[in-house]
Amino acid sequence: MGNCVTNRTKISTNLDKPQKQYIHQAFIRQTLTNPESRNQLLLFEENFNEIFDDIPYLGQYAYWFLLGLQNNELKGIEYQTILQFSEIFILGNSHNEMLTLPNRVSLIIAIIILFGNLNIQNALKEFSSMQITYLLTSKCLQVFISMMIRKSNINELPIKSFVDGIFSRLDVNIPILQFVKFIDTFMPSLEEIIEDYYYDKFLGEQKLFHSPQLNNPSHILNQEWLALMYLCFMHKDTSKLELLYSNVLNDNSFELLTNLLIHQSSSYLFIIQCEHAARKYIFGAYTNFEWKDDALPNGSKEDCIFQLFPQFRVYRTKNDKFTRSQYVYLNSKNEELAKGIGFGGELAKEFRIFINSDLQTVQCKNHDKTYEPGELMPFKQGKITLMEVWTIQQIQGTTQFKDLIQQKMEDQIEFEEFEIPQIRLDEDISSYRSGEHSQLNQSINELKQKDSCDWEGSSQNGFEEEIIIKNDGYEEVKKNEKEFEIVELNDSNNKTSINIQNQVVVNNNQFEFEEVAINTTDKMESSALQVVYNVKSGKFGDASQDDNWNGDNSDWKGDTSSSSKPKEMLISQDLKIINENLQDQTNTEL
Repeated sequence: MGNCVTNRTKISTNLDKPQKQYIHQAFIRQTLTNPESRNQLLLFEENFNEIFDDIPYLGQYAYWFLLGLQNNELKGIEYQTILQFSEIFILGNSHNEMLTLPNRVSLIIAIIILFGNLNIQNALKEFSSMQITYLLTSKCLQVFISMMIRKSNINELPIKSFVDGIFSRLDVNIPILQFVKFIDTFMPSLEEIIEDYYYDKFLGEQKLFHSPQLNNPSHILNQEWLALMYLCFMHKDTSKLELLYSNVLNDNSFELLTNLLIHQSSSYLFIIQCEHAARKYIFGAYTNFEWKDDALPNGSKEDCIFQLFPQFRVYRTKNDKFTRSQYVYLNSKNEELAKGIGFGGELAKEFRIFINSDLQTVQCKNHDKTYEPGELMPFKQGKITLMEVWTIQQIQGTTQFKDLIQQKMEDQIEFEEFEIPQIRLDEDISSYRSGEHSQLNQSINELKQKDSCDWEGSSQNGFEEEIIIKNDGYEEVKKNEKEFEIVELNDSNNKTSINIQNQVVVNNNQFEFEEVAINTTDKMESSALQVVYNVKSGKFGDASQDDNWNGDNSDWKGDTSSSSKPKEMLISQDLKIINENLQDQTNTEL
């Protein structure tokens, strides 16, 4: 083996340098979770189960999918395979020769339906001509909802209702591309939710998307129903739902409900449950416009009506320019017109849904001039057993998650282009995979020591700070930036300062942080610089140049005479050290 040559071709992707660096750092971080992965620089099934800890079976599916895509004798996933995998999550598509898929949704579908297939590469070539079954469609929807609400044990009734609505008029399986297009059309927010899930789980970035929450108990809804409605028709900035009215709590008071509707300024969700012949039917309406008690057509074209159970269906507005659409209707005063709440129809009549003013009966039709045709319940009039009205609150001024990630990558120091490692002629491949590299193992062990220190502090001028208090009263400060200079506050003029207010107890002695100013420059080439701050003397020094801090003590200006205890310090290591050792051991340019 020592005389063999292993050639690894460079993976061609549309990812830029900061994105590749970001994925590479995440890959190295994920390998540190268990010894075998760390020694061989591969990700195993155990790693994927830990990454997708809230959906364990998705981790298993992803591992076997990538193992088939990799198609070699290794039992772990290499970095270059992860790079292909990550391209779709970051860019939204991939034109790689091995993994050509149109969007993130199609990748998740492929992972699920190809589980157990021993020839993933050939199967992907035939992906566009495949069909999906009822059971696999249910599995896909289960994964999508689990990604959104971050749990694996979900209520399956909403999933069954949704899939029943898809297959209700079909006696055969659905073509894959038709299913992908359907999801992309009716669940436009799902792409960003999958992207957010990837950033959160693999890259370790704090997620910005938060699933809408029910702030009050409901006799009808749960998080799974809410997730489906959010994906299909709610505004993407929806954050929480507050219960405005319930016939269980408010005794069918039409006057109360009218006053609540006209004095609130928000979107509303009406949920109605009727029972007939021991069967349950749940349907409702979603409105975005200010309500008026004037018996006139109101509302907006973004409104919709829907059926939740027994089949999930959404009926949107027709936008017929020849019809004066009546999205919503409210009348509690005009005796000449119908009193109650209506949705659809035209000119105070022919309502698609009409709730009588007694709030005990409801009439439904299968078609009208405002909304798309379709069934809400199989009979024209029913008795209301449960009715809830929810106000919908939105987060204003949200920022796309991917924009923040891109900004973070642009602020980092760019490494050179990462290439796939080339094994040298005098190097045994088995020793490379088994981790028999003393320098690499030493670097990883030192990085493990670093993990015992917690990251604290906040971002200042685009870099992170790490503060570690040592037993001798020194604190180590690590800043991610091209260069920075730390000066005492009384020497700074009009500089931004960080005020550290907490007290830290070290060996039963209290040391109080002092206010310092941080000034950045753009000259230094290193991606990390360590300094120490003596909280006793109030002076800073360069950690790398102090013999007590593994340096030569040439520039240290702190007063160490007050400390009689031996100096002990664990130098925090940057991922750049691992990259440098990888370069030395594998003859690779990073």
